[in-house]
Formats: sequence, structure tokens, C-alpha cells
Amino acid sequence: RMSDEEKGDAIDDYLVQHYQRKECILWGSIYEKNLIDLENRLAGICDPGCTPFHEHEMSFSLKTSATPDVTLRLRRKFHAETTSSNQWRFRYVGRPEPDANCPVVVRKVIDSVTHSQNMMDFVKTLGLRLDYEYMAKGKVWTCGAIKIVVSSLKRTKIPGKYEVDNLEKMSDSYLIEMSVTINDAVDYHPIAKQLKTFSSQLSPLVELQKVDYWVK
Repeated sequence: RMSDEEKGDAIDDYLVQHYQRKECILWGSIYEKNLIDLENRLAGICDPGCTPFHEHEMSFSLKTSATPDVTLRLRRKFHAETTSSNQWRFRYVGRPEPDANCPVVVRKVIDSVTHSQNMMDFVKTLGLRLDYEYMAKGKVWTCGAIKIVVSSLKRTKIPGKYEVDNLEKMSDSYLIEMSVTINDAVDYHPIAKQLKTFSSQLSPLVELQKVDYWVK
């Protein structure tokens, strides 16, 4: 029989293997007038079809002694004409790997799903602070394990008010995110190189880049 210590180690190994992942990611943007050209390019190099989405995201942070802060993101389906979904997708975003030679940002992530009608009460008990929120509407494309998210972002003029007339576009450009999520134990260097190489297929329409967003 396993000792309590061995059971604890086994549980830790299971959680790391199944929940803690690494995300390799690049960012870019494109003007709305050029969006159709990008979609045609993606249709030619990606898996057949794409998935439309319209979601509400809230980003929270927890102050720590290190930089950057720990980030928790909450997402749910957004319906302006009715109440939004009470099914939330949690994403814990860890600190990026301090690898200056890596061509992409690599960071630890943990994803989960929960149902709640009082999500704000829950996050307050965790000591989290709301940094920003926005509505994202767009499409998701895939090419094997690579995910490409193309989205238009809107922010609320008054926090917590989600009627259509209280939303305003953040930019005339669309945000492009290209990422791969891998097991935490996998060496990310070859995956990062593959992602960077694949991103070059969108040039010159989009120049996807590694963004050091934690540098203030």
C-alpha cells in the first residue's frame, strides 16, 4: 500500500500532468479592411472550417513580490440581448519563461470550468483585483495543434454594464493570437520554433511577434 506521502506525490504528479500546461504564443494585429485577405490565407493553410465566438473576458491579478503579477482570466459566452452565461472558463496564467533566445512567449497555464451566478464574490475572496474586461468577437482557426484566434475587442464605457450602447470598439484593428499548448514536461524549444516558422506563412499580411508584455 502507498504511504500518505507517496499518495500526495502521486496526486501532485497527476495534477501537473493533466492540468498544468505550457502555452507558446505570438501576437499581431490587422486592419479590418484587410481581414478578408487574412481569412482567405487561413482557409488555405489551416484545417477545414473555423469556429465563431462572442465572449466576455475579465482579467484579474494578484500582487506578488515578483514581476509580473499572477493573472487569472475568466471567460463566458456573451449575449447582449439576454443574460450572459453562468458557465465560466478559468485560465491561470503564470509568469513567462525567462528565455530571451526563445522566439515566442512561453508561460504556464491551468484551465478549468465552473458554474456560478456570483463569480465576483468568489474572486474577491481570493484577493484578486479586476484589471480590465472586454468583449471579444471573432473566429478560431486550427492547424493541427496550432490555434489562431482572430478577434475584435470592445470595452465597457461603464464597468458592469453590458448593453450594446455601453460598448465601444477598442481599435479599428483585429487582434491575432497564435498559440500551441503542450504538456508541462515537454521541451518547448522545438515547438516554439515550429510556431514561429508557421507564423511566417501569414506574412506580409500579419507580422506575429513575441511581446514582452510584462516589461513596464
